[in-house]
Amino acid sequence: MVKEIKIFLFVAVVLTVFYACGKLETYSELPSVEFKQVYIADTVDDLGNDVKFQDITLEIIDGDGNLGLNAEDTVGNFSPDSQYYNNLFITVCEKRNGDYNELTKVSKNLCYRIPYKAPIGQNKYLKAEVKVDVRIPLGYFDYDTIRYEFFVYDRDLNKSDVAFSCDIPARRHGIVFSDGTYSFFKDDEEEEEIEN
Repeated sequence: MVKEIKIFLFVAVVLTVFYACGKLETYSELPSVEFKQVYIADTVDDLGNDVKFQDITLEIIDGDGNLGLNAEDTVGNFSPDSQYYNNLFITVCEKRNGDYNELTKVSKNLCYRIPYKAPIGQNKYLKAEVKVDVRIPLGYFDYDTIRYEFFVYDRDLNKSDVAFSCDIPARRHGIVFSDGTYSFFKDDEEEEEIEN
């Protein structure tokens, strides 16, 4: 299974400007994760394998800005054999008869290390957009409707609540947004290949 992660961190910088009723934004020290959208399509990977391509966009907020791992964070709690070696976890579930069941073969390797980016400014919260590119062989991904579940750990090993995506029609190609709206390709465009 080939997987790739592209992470774009936008660190919030709060200016110390006071308005009559204004105040600095504050967030919980416990991290939170929210599904924003997914671009989903069938394509071919670099080795010529048929895959289900998913470009998942999340928003992650951490009130004290200590989310993320440096490349050298590989000992102690963050050693490769620790449950905290990765800090972003994604589970894929199939929806069948109104119930969600984890797709174990699909989900078992969907864990990632979000890199650390030190917050700047007076307020130390971190607000980041994270993009995860996932490519799963089509033989493991033959489902009509799926849902993602997400959670993250910060550097203090605080775990976020589990967040859920909306239902995603896995056989369609296009973008599904967090509110369940979508922008799918027209049938004659569905054969177009995604650039790798």
